[in-house]
Amino acid sequence: MRPTNRIDHFLPLRFKNGSVVKQFSKPCVKCGQMLHARHMHGIARLLDDHLAMAATAHCPACHTQFGVACVIDNEKRVRRVVLPLFLFKLYLRTLAVHPAEAAAHEAALAEVAKQPAPAEAKPAPVDYPRADEVIGRYADKPIPAHIIVDGRTVPFDRIEADGRVNAGEYLLDGCFVYKPAQS
Repeated sequence: MRPTNRIDHFLPLRFKNGSVVKQFSKPCVKCGQMLHARHMHGIARLLDDHLAMAATAHCPACHTQFGVACVIDNEKRVRRVVLPLFLFKLYLRTLAVHPAEAAAHEAALAEVAKQPAPAEAKPAPVDYPRADEVIGRYADKPIPAHIIVDGRTVPFDRIEADGRVNAGEYLLDGCFVYKPAQS
């Protein structure tokens, strides 16, 4: 029986027609935040010209868990599977490993490795002066209402568990994002 893993460990996969599935995402059923393959745990298998996927998605924003059972064809059309998630997952885990399945994953990895990776700038950790006012807590850390950057008050905007920020935003404690107010 094949083990389960994060879905991004099964991707990318190349179909026989040359199409490559590099990523997978689905909106949270409760809050609507886009969840990527790294937020899903289960199994993905290449079956002839279809990628079958059975996983449990975990939303980092609202902590909701829900099932994802689907089939992606070689033209990248996604279809929902109506089997219960546990049954579909069990079926995918018990299928014998097809030699073309491993080759498809290796070929897609080689193709992705050839492409230049986009430069993702991780800001250096800076401890900005914090407001005394706390607007909540996240991961047992108090969330300051604002921070002071170059003498300006910058209000709290959102939580990014992976610490990603856009240009002009500031990161505090690795997960709190502060964004200057639009004037």
